[in-house]
Amino acid sequence: MKTKLLTISRSLKVFAIIALALVCASCDKTETTDSTGFILHYYGVTDIGPSMAYTLEAPTYKGSAPYDFTITGITLNDEACTTESFVIDAETGAINIQNTENLATGLYAISVGCYSNGKYFEFKDAVQINMLLAVPEGVTVTPAEVVVKMEDKKWWEAGAQVTTDTEKHVSITGYSIAEDESKEYLKYFTISNDGIITFNPDKKDNIIPGEKYVISLKLKTKAGEHLYADAVTFNVISKPLNLLYTPNEVRVERMTAHESELPTIQGSLEGRTYAIKSITPEISGFTIDATTGKITIAENVLTTIGNIYKVDVTVTNEYGNADFPEAYIVTVVDFIAPIVPEKFKYEIPETYEGKGYTIPLADGFIGDEVIFDFSDNEGAIKDQIEKKRISIDKVSGSITIAENNTLVPNDYTVKVKATNPKGEVTISFPLVIKANPNKFTFHYGNNIGLSPENDYANQFAYDTEEAFHGTILMPKTTLPAGKSAKWEILVKKPVKSKETDINDYVTGIGATIDANTGAINFSNAKFQYYDFSQKNPDGRSVPMMNIGMLVVKATCGEGDLAYSVTAPIFIRSNISNRDGVMLDYRPFVLQVNSKTGKYSAGKLTIQCPDQNLLKVDYRRDFHFYTIDLIEETSCTPQQPDNFMRDVWTACWNEMGLTPNYGAKKPMSYYDISKYINREHLDILLGYVNPETKAIVINPDKWKSADGTYANGVLIGSMTCQPQGDESKLNAGTKLNPVAIWFDENF
Repeated sequence: MKTKLLTISRSLKVFAIIALALVCASCDKTETTDSTGFILHYYGVTDIGPSMAYTLEAPTYKGSAPYDFTITGITLNDEACTTESFVIDAETGAINIQNTENLATGLYAISVGCYSNGKYFEFKDAVQINMLLAVPEGVTVTPAEVVVKMEDKKWWEAGAQVTTDTEKHVSITGYSIAEDESKEYLKYFTISNDGIITFNPDKKDNIIPGEKYVISLKLKTKAGEHLYADAVTFNVISKPLNLLYTPNEVRVERMTAHESELPTIQGSLEGRTYAIKSITPEISGFTIDATTGKITIAENVLTTIGNIYKVDVTVTNEYGNADFPEAYIVTVVDFIAPIVPEKFKYEIPETYEGKGYTIPLADGFIGDEVIFDFSDNEGAIKDQIEKKRISIDKVSGSITIAENNTLVPNDYTVKVKATNPKGEVTISFPLVIKANPNKFTFHYGNNIGLSPENDYANQFAYDTEEAFHGTILMPKTTLPAGKSAKWEILVKKPVKSKETDINDYVTGIGATIDANTGAINFSNAKFQYYDFSQKNPDGRSVPMMNIGMLVVKATCGEGDLAYSVTAPIFIRSNISNRDGVMLDYRPFVLQVNSKTGKYSAGKLTIQCPDQNLLKVDYRRDFHFYTIDLIEETSCTPQQPDNFMRDVWTACWNEMGLTPNYGAKKPMSYYDISKYINREHLDILLGYVNPETKAIVINPDKWKSADGTYANGVLIGSMTCQPQGDESKLNAGTKLNPVAIWFDENF
């Protein structure tokens, strides 16, 4: 797997799967890519159930249009398998899921191959499908359709309840909304630990009047996870709202016929009709299509130059009616200038990848009452238009390229048409996307014997303080010839629980960076190889593995094309604790998709008197760090109103227990207080596997209360008991052998 590097031009945006744990600079998209810049992206994990037919939408891409798609491999829970239930469209890449009646449950990963610009690409595990059990008999949602009246006060409190037939003896232990990234609206809803589905109050402003929202549920029982497909529909009813014609003010040549553009409107569709309520001044010859709302003016109706007619429209549906005064205004003129093709041009700015632009009409355009639109575009331009990353103002003709466009450096053609009552003209113009001249990447390699080093970059482990102090790290960059970068560094610190606490003991404090070369010097930096004590901060009597985190930012260029790359650097002290235990994970930084989870599968060397007796568990000091130069300190569950607090709260709630923000329970395998963790491992945020000592991070747990997935680094302390006495594990000797880097786009 290749390193994914986050490149930021202005600011940083933000099923256990066996995968390699890599370290690299931050990323901003879930993509598989190669050095040519071609990228393919499917939606994330999709939940399905038995007998469901489903089509996974065609992938988005960056670069030349892909073609000749094939499925190159399928795994079930990481084991190769064969099934005819997944069929790919060779032309579009859309994947049809069919004949699922007898499909085994579990997580399917589908690898996909395709061509782009004559070159073959293969994307391992490009698609993930989570096949769940059928919904248990006797489980229903009441009501199955929630009718929501937006005129009601606190309409967003409307909800539905999952219920079970007591005679069926079904016990549901967990509720969640099933994953389907093609339905962006799912984040607008939430489900409680008691199975009550409601609107997410923080997202209520995104709800569209007149829309129906269909939601599938994922239910947990002792038998496993079940999919309740289309469990509930939220029918948001509303009278007509927000009628808009574009343009809504027009000029029409005397004695000629005219048709408006189709309007947009919100509100329920059932029984919707349009009618002209009145025209000021009164005139006959204006009509409206009752179904579409298109306004038509017959020939020879507009006789008087200078007259202005204001059309009031009434729209009615099953839930009411609404009047829209002056919805359409018509001015009569003596002449509408035809479009002059030679004057139809665009003023094209210099355009670079990853930037947003406005492309206006060039001065001198001739033509009245013109409606602009795109015309038969192809390839990447068509794709960007369909995804609304390239848009056109129908009245001004101005074209907007959004900053989130995925156009790679290349030559493109954009086709635009202009229409008015005198005719239609279509033109095309070249759009040349240039590579950012300041674009680059960097990494510092590693010293833990992993190769290629850029795939396992920025991890350094030292056995002694002397070796650490003697280190100068030099970056390897892809800076363009003749270019240089400005380098900055920040050492991350644990947050203080009280003002008198000390937090400047961590590894890396005192490190410096050469602003011109990026060389990091540790000669005067602290190296924490011991168990820090507030009472004895300089004590060295309790050896302990620790990890320090630094963040480096390098910027090349200035102004709008300045290009920055931000990357974390991790330093670990390799030392056995008082019990002679050391867990040498390599890599020791685990990259985890915060949505899908991960099971660490790197190399682990255990130093211990008897590995068969050793017990290890997460214990305390759970610190979460952002990957930036803004926040110097961590956040913890004990602090209010932060990400870690949200994650801990959700886990405690799922257990049905009162939160204890200082407790290890959400990350512990061995905890049995009020709830036996090892019997409900899927409820936990994560844990240390008792047999292999691998780190397990559970899916869909690491997100804030508003549904935002984790982007940052977790460093938490473990304790160990080398004699295997579980009752003494909490008081065991400490070690911090692993950092977990979360990003929903890994």
